[in-house]
Amino acid sequence: MRLTKGKQKIVMKKVEAYADRMITFSKRKSGISKKINEIVSLCNVETIFLVFSESGKPYTFAYPSLKEALGGFENPLSHEPFASINVGPLVEAYKREKIQVLMQRYVDLVEELEIQNEKEKILKKSEKENKEKMWWITPTEGLSVKEKMCRRQTFLDLHVSLSDMDGEGIF
Repeated sequence: MRLTKGKQKIVMKKVEAYADRMITFSKRKSGISKKINEIVSLCNVETIFLVFSESGKPYTFAYPSLKEALGGFENPLSHEPFASINVGPLVEAYKREKIQVLMQRYVDLVEELEIQNEKEKILKKSEKENKEKMWWITPTEGLSVKEKMCRRQTFLDLHVSLSDMDGEGIF
């Protein structure tokens, strides 16, 4: 009696959830790299593996090196080695695109920082204005003993009043 279903064919379809897709990509990419490494070890062959993630980040695996692996093959149409193919413009285009994305992100962050700084200025101004209006924050220096006793009694009355309200379910 079997406890598992055994080896079954898995239907190949796109993983819909982005996070799950990235996890699957990461696991499959490492699995493929292991298989390529195994082929290199067993057969002593030159290999190249290039894959781009959904975010556009390139991942490569080459043995013994990318230049040597490309140089070992010839283009069947022109009989020129792949190493002579100019990949510079492709790399430069990728770099320009990446820089453009990073610059836009930088501009967005600078704008967000400016908004936060404005909010902070408004809050500080409001806090300063409200502080002047709060009678209980006024300094006690320069008050006479009678004024200090009056203020103390006001606080005690306020405390009693608020304590009474707590019993009524106000707080």
